[in-house]
Amino acid sequence: MARWRGLGVTAVAALSFVAVKILPWALGFSGGKYLYQTVAGSPDPQTLTTAQVSEQIQSQGSQIFMAIQQEFPDDYDAVVEKITAVARLGNVEQVRNTSRMAVASLRQKYASLLSSSPDGNAAEALRAQLAMLNHVMARETAITCNNYLRNGPDALSMPDQDFLTDMDKIGATLFHAFGAAKKSGLAAASASDEDWSLLADAFINAGGTPTEMNAIANVSPEFEGLCPAVAKLYTSALSLQGEPGRHVKTTLLYEIARN
Repeated sequence: MARWRGLGVTAVAALSFVAVKILPWALGFSGGKYLYQTVAGSPDPQTLTTAQVSEQIQSQGSQIFMAIQQEFPDDYDAVVEKITAVARLGNVEQVRNTSRMAVASLRQKYASLLSSSPDGNAAEALRAQLAMLNHVMARETAITCNNYLRNGPDALSMPDQDFLTDMDKIGATLFHAFGAAKKSGLAAASASDEDWSLLADAFINAGGTPTEMNAIANVSPEFEGLCPAVAKLYTSALSLQGEPGRHVKTTLLYEIARN
């Protein structure tokens, strides 16, 4: 059986078109939803303080913001200050947009650290992607799931709380991976041709087929089994051990986070 030629490019593309569509929406969800309650419930938004906004975020259990506070406390304080300034204007949509843009900016700022992330943190972030995809496959039709891969949560008629929790975790695990990478001291390394070859072998051993490989590589929306194929790709990447496995996971995650 022929190897998946160009797997380094096609696998990265597959994960990127899935996850990049998710992240901006998910990363904005926390600030937009949680701070909506602060703005809407305040008789005088102009009196809001950064302490009140931070307290509201913490009380609502935003995994993304808690991860930022834990890993990058100075950045957390700066983001809360930006959100507070907009919240004082009483415009909920501006609060949501500011939250999304501020957190997305941090995601791009720290993306380059991922090549030094420990394997355990990279695996946790990739598992969050897989959990979301499995959830969509279980709840939606194959057509809707394929559209989700191409267009992100906009393909879902009304994401429920479980979906929102999954997306919150996607962002949080990425920020924990950023923080772990900053502290790890591991050498930065991208996946090599040999590493991608190991991923191709793992995909085949997991029951993957050339048809599925082509569907992932070409982002084929008409292929009914696209979501299971992408889930198999994630699972195969997670099965790789040692430095090759770390290289594959961190390279895939970098392609998610840098966009």
